[in-house]
Amino acid sequence: MTALTTVGRRAFRFAGVRRIALAAAAMRGHGLVLVYHRIDDDAASVERLVPSVREAIFRQQLQAVLDAGDVVPLESLLVPSANRRRPRFALTFDDDWPTHHERALPILRRFGLTATFFLSGRSLHGLGALWFEKLDNLIAMRGIQRAARWLGIDAGNAERLALICESDPRLQRRLEELPGEGVRHLSRAAIRTLTDEGMTVGFHTLHHPLLSHLPDSAVDDALTRGRDELEEAAGRPVRLFAYPHGKADRRAVERLPGAGFVAACTGRPAPVRPGDDPYLLCRWEPGPIGVDRFVAGLAARVNGWSRGG
Repeated sequence: MTALTTVGRRAFRFAGVRRIALAAAAMRGHGLVLVYHRIDDDAASVERLVPSVREAIFRQQLQAVLDAGDVVPLESLLVPSANRRRPRFALTFDDDWPTHHERALPILRRFGLTATFFLSGRSLHGLGALWFEKLDNLIAMRGIQRAARWLGIDAGNAERLALICESDPRLQRRLEELPGEGVRHLSRAAIRTLTDEGMTVGFHTLHHPLLSHLPDSAVDDALTRGRDELEEAAGRPVRLFAYPHGKADRRAVERLPGAGFVAACTGRPAPVRPGDDPYLLCRWEPGPIGVDRFVAGLAARVNGWSRGG
């Protein structure tokens, strides 16, 4: 960490500095998309691969967002804002975790907020757990070190372990052979409830592949296979896309407009700026951090100061 970064982080501890930073972001038309995976008190009690945020922390973070700016639907960030006093934020969730419906939705309703849920629709096809969901279970049961040894790789943390598996089909196949006990996916009824409650459903691909590893024909298939069934379950058109693993592929960027998508999200933690490519929207995943760090990170990320959170 550089001395400048350390000073910057300390500066954001002060409310006045944060207010100035948020106002500066609003004046420049910056917005910020936040992404969550699980809102789950149980999963947060053990080390996991997939980020999990406790309900109490999630509520605190939502209140902080509302204090800092305006929460709008994701598609609204594509339209320049006339309000130059408060930055705009959008909320998103990835994957088919039942906690979207069981935990996140009730909290969003209490705050009067909407969010976009990027789903695969696994349950609509009778499909079981994905390799990274099984890896998440393996880490929860054995810990990082034992899980890495079982896979025969050298990885000291969950992020490194996931990156290695992400690029190795052999390891993915080995994980897929594990039982998927305890892994549940959103049901058809839960998906419909999300949209009935005013939420937006986007597409996250059916099989969650790393797009850059696919041949051209498979990219086309990944962008569309399962989308029709998801639209039928949601009862709404599905026009938003999130890249699996947060990693965009240029071929996908070129094909998404023709497939009827109007925007797509990556996992790059940067603000949404006027003139940005709508098919390369950035998102920040704060994870289970306390409200002070969250607010400092919010002010820094919406300005594009990536070391702020």
